[in-house]
Amino acid sequence: MANGIRVRKDVWKLAAGDPTLQWYAKAVAEMQRRPIADPTSWRYQAAIHGYVRAADPNKSPGDRLPSAATQRRFWSQCQHGSWYFLSWHRMYLFYFERIVAAAVAGLGGPADWALPYWNYSDPSNPNARRLPPAFRTARMRGGANNPLRIADRDAGNAGEEVAGGVQVDLRPSLTEPSFVAQALGGSPGFGGPRTLFQHGGGRKGALERLPHDSIHGAIGGWMGSFETAGLDPIFWLHHANIDRLWAVWRARLGTHRDPTDAPWLTGLSFRFHDAAGGVASLSSSQVVDTTAPPLGYRYEDVSDPLGGAAPAALGVARSLEMERETTPEMVGATEGPVPLTGQSTTARLAVGTPTGPARLAAEAAAAPPRIYLNLENITGSGKPTDYAVYLNLPPGADPEQHGDLFAGVLPTFGVAEASRADRRHSGGGVHHALEVGDLVRRLQGRNDWDPSDLRVTFVPLRRPAPSGPTPAPAAPSPMQVGRVSLYYA
Repeated sequence: MANGIRVRKDVWKLAAGDPTLQWYAKAVAEMQRRPIADPTSWRYQAAIHGYVRAADPNKSPGDRLPSAATQRRFWSQCQHGSWYFLSWHRMYLFYFERIVAAAVAGLGGPADWALPYWNYSDPSNPNARRLPPAFRTARMRGGANNPLRIADRDAGNAGEEVAGGVQVDLRPSLTEPSFVAQALGGSPGFGGPRTLFQHGGGRKGALERLPHDSIHGAIGGWMGSFETAGLDPIFWLHHANIDRLWAVWRARLGTHRDPTDAPWLTGLSFRFHDAAGGVASLSSSQVVDTTAPPLGYRYEDVSDPLGGAAPAALGVARSLEMERETTPEMVGATEGPVPLTGQSTTARLAVGTPTGPARLAAEAAAAPPRIYLNLENITGSGKPTDYAVYLNLPPGADPEQHGDLFAGVLPTFGVAEASRADRRHSGGGVHHALEVGDLVRRLQGRNDWDPSDLRVTFVPLRRPAPSGPTPAPAAPSPMQVGRVSLYYA
């Protein structure tokens, strides 16, 4: 700890013999021994993210749950599909880290313990997309069961890569010029759309789509659901990396700025528990600078993995004001839902030429228009499955031979929760927007663009083969995209 600032380090770059993960494992075991009603217990902390009694893998008849009022106030609070996604999870991580650090100190560990992060997008590390060994070994030193290894994971425990390169690609998020999403149909923004309290569902920001959602779905098991994700110790290192990427985005270009809107800064305060179990609350304005009180931490590396390269689709840089003022215009959409059943599926739609606000904006701008493929009202149940999305893939072609037609990744983490109609969800599912302007212009340039027949193909991404015996994966859960649409912005 330097000048009172804790340093969150890259888990794959911890020095040989570094005890950070040993102490993490010991603290996890200690927190797991505490009753679920204790705010500093492992299960209570996970329940802050989401809790459904029927889905609790650790429930027992002897559980004494917190009161219904406490559960309403503190549990199932995670913000998804919202411009609060990043700030809420930063607060959540901060208080969790303080609770773990207190447990570490109580067990005789270092006073400056800090949560590491898992940089699965690191191109210099051939093991980046594998779970760190400490999360895979069955036993700790001394022979005790390793609490960092969760047997329920669908991928990772055998040492295989949990995801493909397209699932951890940082370009779609780090090149988003604006934090806040445009109006419906346009840019998803780096951080998501303006909302009130939003516990899942709705439109996803670029960073939430990739790599946040994709990593949750790739590991699967408890990580595949809001209600159980926090029970897996890798969840916290995953979210430390997502939090780090917010800092990377802020630093990489001078035009990358957090919202200055009062509703985001101070409109909502979120309640948590501190290391002593007391009630604490924070608003977004209090967590924009990780090095300032109350947070007091920094990341080992927030350098730009893209080298400061501007997004090619923007051409000449646009002002943030123009990004906010542009009104997206829909130019085509499917007539009905598109089923996702774990097999390749192609949807077809006709697209027109912008005649309204998008045409006027294009005439006034020096840069080519941004074009978005919108995947609306994605609903279904069961375990998430990621899909690769292609435009105008030839019938019967091998998608891997047509990377030039790749439009992006559709993750389905959170779809099951957002498909349930309850007091916090409309049941309308989730919405993703993929920027495809460069791809559309390439297709037009080589005469592979027929406006009367745009083909959108969804190809399930298979999990990498494990290096050892593993149970056969469950069949992909049936889902559907309510509508596929194309917007100019």
